[in-house]
Amino acid sequence: MPCIAIVKPAHAVCAAVRPGTRSGVKVSDLLALPVEAGAAIRRRRLFHPVGVLARGRLERIAPPGQGLPIETGDVVGRVSKAVGLPGSVPDIAGLAWRMTPGSRPWDVLLATTALNRFLLLPTTSWDDTTYSSLMPFRYEGGVWWLRARLITKFGRRGLSLDTVADQLSRGDLEYSVDQAAGTGGFGPLARLTLSEVIPPDRDLSFDPTLNTAQGVTLTPGWLTNFRRAAYRRSREGRDAE
Repeated sequence: MPCIAIVKPAHAVCAAVRPGTRSGVKVSDLLALPVEAGAAIRRRRLFHPVGVLARGRLERIAPPGQGLPIETGDVVGRVSKAVGLPGSVPDIAGLAWRMTPGSRPWDVLLATTALNRFLLLPTTSWDDTTYSSLMPFRYEGGVWWLRARLITKFGRRGLSLDTVADQLSRGDLEYSVDQAAGTGGFGPLARLTLSEVIPPDRDLSFDPTLNTAQGVTLTPGWLTNFRRAAYRRSREGRDAE
C-alpha cells in the first residue's frame, strides 16, 4: 500500500492510499506535507520561525462601515523574518496581529512585497518596509487588500529581531494600515501600535484561514485551502495548538 510518511521526533504520520480507491486525502493536505516535515525537523514554524511578540492596540481611522470591519481594540502582534536568517542578511519580514472582535479571534498576516501586492520581496532593513496581505479578503460582495507601512524609524541598517525588541523597550512601534477595494488605490484604514514585549517563552499560532471576522474570507478559495492545510501541518509538525 503506498504510504506518505512524515517522521517526527516521537511518532510518524502516514497517509495511505489504496490502489483503485479514493483516498479521502485532499490535494491541499498532500501539498502541505513538507511543511509538517520541516516544522518537525526545526521544532518550530517552517516559515517565520522566530519573532518578537508584543501587546498593542489598533485604532480605526476610516469611517465606520467603509471597507473591512476592522475596529479599534487591543491586539497581540508579531514581527518576524520568513527564513530566520542572521540580522544582516536580507530576508522577508513579517507582520501579524490578532484582534478579538467580540469573542472571535481575527488573525491578519502580512509580508514584505515589491511594487505589486503579491510578490514577496526580501528587505535589508526594518525601515521603509511595506507589507501586504498577499491575498485579498472577500467581504459583503467586495474584494479588499490590506497593506501596512512602518512609521517608526529605527535609524540603522540590518534586520535583527534584537533591534525590534530593543526599540520596544524604549518606545512604541507604529504602523499605518491601509486598505484598497479591488484594483483601486489604497486609503487609510487604521493605526497599529505595538508597545509591550511578551516574554519569549510564550508564542501564538496565527492562522488567517481559520481565525477571521464574521463574513470575511480570504480569496481565492483554492489557495486558502492550501494555506489552511499548511498552517495545520505546521502546528502538527511542532506539536503546537
